[in-house]
Amino acid sequence: MINVGRIVNSRNFAQPKGFVVNRITGKWVRGRFVTDPEDKIIIQGTVTVANAEDLQQVPEGDRVTGLMCFYSQQPIYITRDEGEISGAGISDEIEWKGERYRVSTVAPWSDFGYYKAFGVRMAGD
Repeated sequence: MINVGRIVNSRNFAQPKGFVVNRITGKWVRGRFVTDPEDKIIIQGTVTVANAEDLQQVPEGDRVTGLMCFYSQQPIYITRDEGEISGAGISDEIEWKGERYRVSTVAPWSDFGYYKAFGVRMAGD
C-alpha cells in the first residue's frame, strides 16, 4: 500500500507550524459527563478547504459556517465512549488561522498512513 502520510507532512503541503488540536476528555459521574482539563496538541499536517466531493460525505456540509479538511498522521477524534482506545471525550476542536473548528467526521485512512478530519467552523455557535 502507498503511505500517503509522507505527503500529508511534506514541506510542500503541510502547514509550517502545524495546527492546534484541543482534546477534551473526561468520564461519566452520576449520569453526567465531567471533563478533564483541555489538552492542547500541536499536530503537523495539511489543511484544505472542503470541496464538493467532501461536502457530499458529511451531513454538516451545507452549513454556512464553513468546512475545512485537516489531514494528519496522528489520530483526530470525534465524540467517543469510554470503551474506545482514546477514552471518553467530546469531539476535538482545531485552532487554525485564528478560527476554531469542531471535528464533525473523521475518515480513518490509517491503513494509508493518515487521518482526514472534517472541521466545522464554530464562529457564531
